[in-house]
Amino acid sequence: MAKNKIIQYSDAELEVFRKNIMMSKDETLDEISMLKDRLEDLNSSNSAEETSTYGMHMGDQGNEAQEMEKTYAQIQRMNDYLKKLDEALERIDNKVYGICKECSILIAKERLLAVPVTTLSASFKIHQKCPDDGIDRIQPLG
Repeated sequence: MAKNKIIQYSDAELEVFRKNIMMSKDETLDEISMLKDRLEDLNSSNSAEETSTYGMHMGDQGNEAQEMEKTYAQIQRMNDYLKKLDEALERIDNKVYGICKECSILIAKERLLAVPVTTLSASFKIHQKCPDDGIDRIQPLG
């Protein structure tokens, strides 16, 4: 291998990754929308209960509060994931997407398609060391 050879995915490969990331963004935005609708339903249910002649049982109130808290946490996780997807798109624009930040090798395509926000090769993630031959392989421990 040439000493100063730049290792990166081709423009065509980066476009495949971009489409995969955009699909993930769309799915994530859809999921956030559904979660926000769920929150709205929980909030309107609470408002209806407050104006009702019969109050809501304390146990039910606790369950709804817990459900709302869980939904807020899911929305936060989804927003964090969206941010990471945007960062991945920036790496594509800069042509550094798919390069392991620890080993500087190309991350396996299968890994990038399955975990589009990753910045580590499977080799490093699993074994905590860079592969001796510079090729990222998705292999179980053992």
